Amino acid sequence: MKDVVDVALVQFAPTTLDPIANREAMIAAVRRIAREHPADLVVFPELATTGYPPPDHDAWYGRLLARAAEPVPGPTTEALCTVAAQTGAHVATGIAELRPGGDLANALVLVTPAGRIVVHRKVHLFGTEAHYFVPGDRLSVADTDLGRIGLSVCYDSKFPEAARSQALAGAEILVCVFAYADDPAAPLDLLTHRAVVRAWENQVHFVAVNRLGEEYGVRYVGRSVAADPSGRILTRGHGAEDPVVRARLTRRALTEVRRGPADRRPDVYGDPAPAVVVQARTPPHPGRESA
Repeated sequence: MKDVVDVALVQFAPTTLDPIANREAMIAAVRRIAREHPADLVVFPELATTGYPPPDHDAWYGRLLARAAEPVPGPTTEALCTVAAQTGAHVATGIAELRPGGDLANALVLVTPAGRIVVHRKVHLFGTEAHYFVPGDRLSVADTDLGRIGLSVCYDSKFPEAARSQALAGAEILVCVFAYADDPAAPLDLLTHRAVVRAWENQVHFVAVNRLGEEYGVRYVGRSVAADPSGRILTRGHGAEDPVVRARLTRRALTEVRRGPADRRPDVYGDPAPAVVVQARTPPHPGRESA
């Protein structure tokens, strides 16, 4: 990875089922960040283009969600590619993706200043998500000018095999986006625990970005967090008073701790298959390309 990667974790509160308003708000945020304190990577939460589904299955909501979903490439990724080129920042956001054939995916897209788009589709669907989305079938690592970035969405991070498969593929930074609400049955700082453990056990940087706002009686409270490969917390957000949380990731932090992988014993306990590495450096020809 680069010697230094500055990350802006945007604790975004989406407008329900309004991709145009959300797209414009994200573009404005990227421009504001570039103007006030430039970042190499700007990350928005899960389903930032539409908001998160209601806690109970609702067929009417499903029809509205299908209308608000977008193809990739599509209007939001085109707009983000433009602002990425203008600011020099890589931008990642959750999106309700309209797939060929009409299926929807809960996706995380990463766009680069060169106009490249990488997509991860949430592999592990949580709760009622399966009523609206089809699961992804691969774990991805984007090979970018910032370094190798593993992409995941919320519930994906609960399964240690997912992060390990990305680490085995050479990921240096893991980015996971969330729509995580307060859960009285879980620790208050669950995202912090998740980030610290996944970073430490894989010797990678882990960036967890959660949303704000309230939808369908569910309150989302941010608490985005980033941890370095030793498990040290680099930054931690709170609620609406922290709309943008910043972290500085360094290559030195990787090189200082990366002994663990050499001591592993897959001959004893097996190994998950490495994630798929997707090149995301420059477009192979003019225009927008996706992978």
